[in-house]
Amino acid sequence: MNTREKIIQVLEENKGRYVSGERLAESFGLSRNAIWKSINELKTAGYPIESVRNKGYMLSKTSDIISKAGIVQYLRDKANDGLTDDMTDKLYVYEDLDSTNTQALREIVFDRNEVLHKTVIVAKRQSMGRGHQGTGFDSPAGGIYLSIILDPKKLISTDPITKKVSEMTLETVEGLYKVRIDKKNDSSLYVGKEKICGILTEAVSDLETGTYSCFIVGIGIRSDMLRRISARRPSKNLVIATLLAKFAEL
Repeated sequence: MNTREKIIQVLEENKGRYVSGERLAESFGLSRNAIWKSINELKTAGYPIESVRNKGYMLSKTSDIISKAGIVQYLRDKANDGLTDDMTDKLYVYEDLDSTNTQALREIVFDRNEVLHKTVIVAKRQSMGRGHQGTGFDSPAGGIYLSIILDPKKLISTDPITKKVSEMTLETVEGLYKVRIDKKNDSSLYVGKEKICGILTEAVSDLETGTYSCFIVGIGIRSDMLRRISARRPSKNLVIATLLAKFAEL
């Protein structure tokens, strides 16, 4: 992790409480001035951080910027008996991607010898989000876009993967946003006439055996739209962590 990521991790762990600059500097072996510069960079990036002399720095409880540290913090709060531990090691958050599913495919192509099961790729924005049958999926900043790589041999559920993921996502969105969700035949989720979630599952097969070597499950949630529809405004990091906890149960 770079300095900014380390600072965000500490601030997420102490969300709503002040952390002294001295503590941060000592923890990371940096000068107070280096910490101050990194804090200002984070503020410029949109993080709501308060700075008070003789108190330090505090990340506002209302902060809703997707970060690995924020997702991991919510995962730690869930009683998952260690099911998500390996997910946190293989969790990658990007500012901008063409497509999280495409990035997942790159991981598979270039890291064939790696253990990729439960690798999670999150983007704050997609420039070329993909939908069913070659369609696009509009993915501006403010939404939730993620893909997870799954090994078919390690799945417990016997349900078709897209059906199961659609049910998990519906349950998560209804539970956190308190809205009534309708599921379409293509597994897309709607609130009334508004499409609020798309799911794209892709399979990578072994040409020699004809079996699937892995699944790539992509989920796009229009959380900015949900916030306009619902009075509930859960953290995007919480939404992602809740989904990952459900994936771990598979």
